[in-house]
Amino acid sequence: MQLNVVRDEIPDDYSLLESGLGLDSILIAELIARIEDRFGLQLDDRVLEAELFNNLSLLAGFVAQERLATSRNSQSQVTKC
Repeated sequence: MQLNVVRDEIPDDYSLLESGLGLDSILIAELIARIEDRFGLQLDDRVLEAELFNNLSLLAGFVAQERLATSRNSQSQVTKC
C-alpha cells in the first residue's frame, strides 16, 4: 500500500477517508486484508462500516477488540478439549 505521507505525521484522529488520507474502496479493502494477515484475524462485514475508518483510533480500537475476542475464543477451544 503506497501512500504519499509520512507515517509519524498522521495524527490518531486523522480520517482515513476522503476528508483525510483519501483512501478509496480498493485501498480500504487492501488495508482490511493487511490487518487480517498481520493480526491473524478474519473480519466480517462489520468492518465495512465507514465509522471504523473515520480515524486511526477507532480502527485501532476495533482491531484490539477483535484480537481480544479471537484470543478468548482460542483459549476456550483449548479448555474444551
